[in-house]
Amino acid sequence: MESTIIGYPYITIAEDLDGAGLCWRPEVGDEVSHRDNLSSISILVDPDGMSPKELRQTYLWLPTVEQLVSQIEARQAILFHAGLEMTTGLMAYKTVVQAQTGLIESVGESLRVSVGLALRDLLYRERRTTLH
Repeated sequence: MESTIIGYPYITIAEDLDGAGLCWRPEVGDEVSHRDNLSSISILVDPDGMSPKELRQTYLWLPTVEQLVSQIEARQAILFHAGLEMTTGLMAYKTVVQAQTGLIESVGESLRVSVGLALRDLLYRERRTTLH
C-alpha cells in the first residue's frame, strides 16, 4: 500500500494522526497548533497549569520527524527507507516501513509529511487488525 500526497498540509496529517489514535504526552518544546485556530502554530513553552488531558483538548500536536520515527519504532515497525526520491517528473520524499501488518510506503513533499503518512497508515492498519 502506498500513500502519495503532494500539496497535503502537515496540519491535516497531524489531524489524521490524532484521529487514528496517536497519543500525545505533552512536553515543553513540542510544536502545537491551537485547535480553535489551526493556523496558529507555536511551541509549547509553558503549560499554563493545564493537565496533559487539557493540553490535548486545546492543542493539536505537530510531531517532528524524530518524534514520528520514535512512534513507528514504538510499534515494533522497522524504518527501511526515508529519503529523497527523484523520478521523471517527480522529486519527493519516500518512506518505507516494514510492520507486522506488511509493507507501508508513502511519498510526500517533505520528509516530515512522508513519515507522517507512513505512521498514519500504520496506525490505521493496527486499528483495523484489532477490530477484526
